[in-house]
Amino acid sequence: MVVTTQGDEVPTGTWLIFNCSGFQSEAEAQFSGKKFGDALLMAGATGNLGIDIGFSRSTLQFSDQIHQAVKKEFGRELRAEMHGLMTFEENTVRVVGLNATGSVSMRAEALNERLIPWIAPNIIFTERQRNCSALLNDSFFVPSAEAQFLLRISAIEALCDQTLVEGDQQSAIDGLKEYLATLKVQEKTRLSLENTLKYARRLSVGQAVKLKIEKLLSTKEAASFKCLYDLRSKLLHDGQGRGSLSRASSDALQLGTDLLKAELDTVVVGLLPN
Repeated sequence: MVVTTQGDEVPTGTWLIFNCSGFQSEAEAQFSGKKFGDALLMAGATGNLGIDIGFSRSTLQFSDQIHQAVKKEFGRELRAEMHGLMTFEENTVRVVGLNATGSVSMRAEALNERLIPWIAPNIIFTERQRNCSALLNDSFFVPSAEAQFLLRISAIEALCDQTLVEGDQQSAIDGLKEYLATLKVQEKTRLSLENTLKYARRLSVGQAVKLKIEKLLSTKEAASFKCLYDLRSKLLHDGQGRGSLSRASSDALQLGTDLLKAELDTVVVGLLPN
């Protein structure tokens, strides 16, 4: 597996290659590789490392003639270095990529310690947790504070499910839907209003985030998110705030990291890194 970690050359970073072998089948290798990828995402997000595991896509392409020449010369399938997970039967593939030397800022033992809490076979992460982690990690690969800020706010939103509203509000929506059916309006108008009522059955993004932060963190931090979200809206809709969002970006990173850790702590109690 090839992954990217944040480095001095934003947004390129540094590539690391992990080689694992000894699996009994490709399915077993794929499963283990995906579990390892999940662990890297969680370690990167909760430890503010900035890790990108890619989309398992090739970084280079070769012509058919080159593929045939390599097959004839080496008896192996030619594959380009892939950013992400690549599985193959041992001694059947020749991988071609770029070689370079560099330095690291974290010992292998330290990285291993960060990975251990997330590598247990009984842990299954949700897509929301993966998306949140990926966005937090991605935020380290963009140079501007504005882009970092937007990614970190989006990471918090990605973690929060818009559940159904309850009680009187659902009953009121049902009543409005029944009333809508009696109105003589154009079909496109009816469909538009029906969609509006459909979306009204779920909490807004802001409400969903507020409830989750209050549940897992505190009302104070929920209020902090409200302020950050207002800054996001001003930036997106009015172009306000450019050049002055460094502090907000740091605050959003801290809040997103804390919220992700709090949620993961309900899955792996007592195993979170300090």
